[in-house]
Amino acid sequence: MRKQDNHHEHDQYSHSLFYKKYINLLGLLFIGIIVFFPLASLILPDTKLSENENRILTQLPRFSVDSIIDGRYMKKMQKYTADQLVGRNFWIYTKTSTDRLIGKNSSNGVYFGKNSTLIENFNPLPADAIEQTKAALNTFAERHSDLNHYFMLVPNAVSITAEKLPAYAPVLNQNDYINGFTAGLNEKLTILDPRPILEEHPDELLYYKTDHHWTTLGAWLSFQGVADAMAIKPDPDAYTVYPVTDTFSGALVSKSGYLSLVTDTIDVYLPKSEDDYSVVNYVEEQKKSPSLYDSEQLQQKDKYAVFLEGNHPLIKIKNPVANGKNLLVIKDSYANAFIPFLTPFYSEITVIDPRYYYDSIDALIADAQITDILYLFNANTFFRDTTLEPVLNDD
Repeated sequence: MRKQDNHHEHDQYSHSLFYKKYINLLGLLFIGIIVFFPLASLILPDTKLSENENRILTQLPRFSVDSIIDGRYMKKMQKYTADQLVGRNFWIYTKTSTDRLIGKNSSNGVYFGKNSTLIENFNPLPADAIEQTKAALNTFAERHSDLNHYFMLVPNAVSITAEKLPAYAPVLNQNDYINGFTAGLNEKLTILDPRPILEEHPDELLYYKTDHHWTTLGAWLSFQGVADAMAIKPDPDAYTVYPVTDTFSGALVSKSGYLSLVTDTIDVYLPKSEDDYSVVNYVEEQKKSPSLYDSEQLQQKDKYAVFLEGNHPLIKIKNPVANGKNLLVIKDSYANAFIPFLTPFYSEITVIDPRYYYDSIDALIADAQITDILYLFNANTFFRDTTLEPVLNDD
């Protein structure tokens, strides 16, 4: 009996010792993870560009006493450590995968919708910021009352394909914002509304499943829908459609962190007529191209940049049209897939992106002998961005 008790006590002691070693090892591992990843992030060279997220990552902030006192240094340091964390993409995907397992269908402003469709939520700025942009537009139209002004706000997937959102997703009515804004615009601005024709094609792929942009089909249908208001008559049979990639994994995959096996196909619409050609001049880059499309971009993460090589401060497009009509397009990236459909109708098209353009717009209008202006933005970007106002005010 004594031997059995000793044996039992020995087993308990061994089990207790093993448990303590296990807990200590687990604690050391936890401490090691806490110490290793931040330390490795500080030792390893900083990453400047995240191709996966398609953005510039925060770099090590400069130390100063003033920045410590007012708190700026610590805020920048927090962003820096988050952006430069070793294994950042792994941790993002781990978090979003865990969220999905517990039934959460949104991440970083992106919903995981039906048929593995990613849809960006609509999150506008306060009304006063939007009103300032509206006032700038109205004043600008008055200042250039001799020109034809066309204003086009493109709805996003959150509005047009709302049926693909997760059940009970709390989203604002984007149409109310579009209608409210356009209702207050100067009568000199002709409103171009692509919503009716987009809503007529609910079964078509009008937006990418992995990206926030509309597809080339969405842009082409919208062009046909607003052409009459621009005194343009497009030829429905003018283009041949070519798929240039079927491996496009867009910005919403990167933004949300969702590990999606779905990829998108990007199509380009090439004119059937050999006489329809354009020469594109990327002014600041001092580069010219005989095509509106850049196939080299298809080798990069952001394959949507196949259209006009992405976003640039200033582009000039010369077309084989001698009608004396010169168009200025003030835009965001949605216009990049739309502009090719405009080239048969204007001798020259000047394109500026107010997020990157800092020169005088009045001087540009005079130098380019502009006759028409098209403002083309998607609603999500337009109601979140304030860069248009200073450009129109020539600040």
